[in-house]
Amino acid sequence: MALTDFAFFRQLDRLRLRIRTARGHRPGEILIPRSTQAWGVEFEAYKDYVPGDDFRYVDWNAVGRLDQLVVRTFTAEREIPVHLFLDTSASMGAPVVDQKFTFATDLVSALGYVVLNNNDPLHVVALAAPKSGQLPFRSAPLLRHRSQFVRLPGFLQTLAPTGKTYLRETVRAYIEQTREPGIATVVSDFLVEPTQYEGALTLLQARGYEVRAVHVIGAAELAPERFFRRGKLYDVEEHEERWVSLSRTHLQQYQEALQAHLDALQQFCHRHQMLYTRATTDTPLAQIMTEQFTQAGFLAFR
Repeated sequence: MALTDFAFFRQLDRLRLRIRTARGHRPGEILIPRSTQAWGVEFEAYKDYVPGDDFRYVDWNAVGRLDQLVVRTFTAEREIPVHLFLDTSASMGAPVVDQKFTFATDLVSALGYVVLNNNDPLHVVALAAPKSGQLPFRSAPLLRHRSQFVRLPGFLQTLAPTGKTYLRETVRAYIEQTREPGIATVVSDFLVEPTQYEGALTLLQARGYEVRAVHVIGAAELAPERFFRRGKLYDVEEHEERWVSLSRTHLQQYQEALQAHLDALQQFCHRHQMLYTRATTDTPLAQIMTEQFTQAGFLAFR
């Protein structure tokens, strides 16, 4: 793990989750506005009654005065379950010069620290290739408090990038065994067909998760000409080899295909109101956490 700088953790202490649609049922520290939960709440305002609202929150005195149904809303303090999904497919380890997987585990660890520092329950899930008779994911023990953060790096160190990418299948298997949704953040290079990542993200959203995507991409992937001109490329997931020469024409074709891939994922997330951000491996982690994630709406300052 690269997270050994105490100054960096002091920066993380200033951060908290930014919540949009996620809801929780257990008492916690995150303020949930416009709630109609029955306990541990503070009155906030009134709103017009709409079908489906709980009649327990109708203000009958206001009904008598105004001759219309209004409902009391509250600001509640709740804990929000957070599910961090880490792609552990083989592509996360290639190209080696980018160290994408180490970078991604550091991101997950830093996000996990922020979650636990706010005393919210944390589920860290490693998404792996399905194997016969085994679950296609590995979960760290449920963590609830800042003091339990020390258990997270140990779990992440047991992981290694291997196998093909099956985002849709692995996410489906996980949510079928999970009772309470919350925030779902998928950390991946998303090097799959659109049907794979679209299926995974929409499954989470359909189950009530507030969905976020962190797109990890390496510096060598963005500018391969800096590291490679001619030679044999090996596909770590399909186990195929191909001789490649990066001529000007080939490089332009690559950049166009890469940009189309990046744009497609970003536009899909925006269309479905999912938070999206791109994290490149040559960007300092502190900058990503305190600047990029706050600007993207993932985090906020206390």
